[in-house]
Amino acid sequence: MAKNIEQCRDIKKLNPLCQVLLNLAIDEIEKNGITPLIVETYRSQERQNYLYAQGRTREGSKITWTLNSIHTKKNAVDLIPQRKIDGEMTAIWNTKDKQTQKIIEIMSKYGFEAGANWSTNVDSPHFQIANVGINGTTFDAKNNNIFITKIIQKALNEKLDIHLVTDGKWGSLTTAAVNDFRKKNGWLKNGKLGAEALRRLLV
Repeated sequence: MAKNIEQCRDIKKLNPLCQVLLNLAIDEIEKNGITPLIVETYRSQERQNYLYAQGRTREGSKITWTLNSIHTKKNAVDLIPQRKIDGEMTAIWNTKDKQTQKIIEIMSKYGFEAGANWSTNVDSPHFQIANVGINGTTFDAKNNNIFITKIIQKALNEKLDIHLVTDGKWGSLTTAAVNDFRKKNGWLKNGKLGAEALRRLLV
């Protein structure tokens, strides 16, 4: 298989902000007694094109519905539980499975949009952070989405004992709270959360 269409499972190939969120989620998943299996992280556009074509030239369900996957933006992961069945570690591809449901709950807690919750083209192993910069190094007023902003707002409320409305809208009050958090940690007040600030906010 050509290198540019090989499957990648390396978390370090993801955007640094996505890495922080995924690592925190995996820690919590494991603390719940679940062994997660990373099926795929970053996907080259060449691989996306290859998978799209495969789903239309062979029998069975489509592998992917789009040529424009968030995997190619370094902000998505396919993740499922695995456990021993008849003495062998087995990947669980079942949305209704209790461990799968727990993974969906935890991944959502850390700002990932769950493909299992989509109304069309449901993709239960898929989790993504859409509409943020591919190479963005901070979440801020210009680089966020509703899922990310909600978890940041909730965390700011807990860390600062404030009462931001957790509506997923990054306005001036959210920026002010981010600056208060940054000041509390001895950082410049720039209204942004980089990888380390994000990790510290969420732990």
